[in-house]
Amino acid sequence: MNLQHLALIASLCLVTGCSSTGNTSQNKRASKIVQQVNPSHVERPSVKELASSFSEIDTTSTYTGSVVELSGKVIAYSLTEDGLYTITIKQDDTHIVCVFDNSIADQIGGGRLASRGSTITVQGQCFASGLFSSNMFTLDGCKLVSN
Repeated sequence: MNLQHLALIASLCLVTGCSSTGNTSQNKRASKIVQQVNPSHVERPSVKELASSFSEIDTTSTYTGSVVELSGKVIAYSLTEDGLYTITIKQDDTHIVCVFDNSIADQIGGGRLASRGSTITVQGQCFASGLFSSNMFTLDGCKLVSN
């Protein structure tokens, strides 16, 4: 492959961003990490603190790769083409996209633990979203902690 092709591929990756939402292999790895993390190593930042750590230009958040625990009100949920479930929670004015595997399927929807308007607590591994994503970060490999 010549240098021009490599430059084009690198440029496309930069422009489209590297979002973890929908990445099944990353979600699978993150799920294992979240399940095995020592509870004393779970970060519990405020949502504002977490969001501001991703909003600084040209810096990597100190939370990238960390397992964090956040609570919020469920405002949306969906199933991706790859069979991953996403739940969007809101705390204050910040939206957080949480990515789950299919083990959560029976807990999402009307009258269940994760339904619109319910407040949930999740743990997940934190990653920056893609360049053009509407969210600065996502939580991958999520699990419900409480409702």
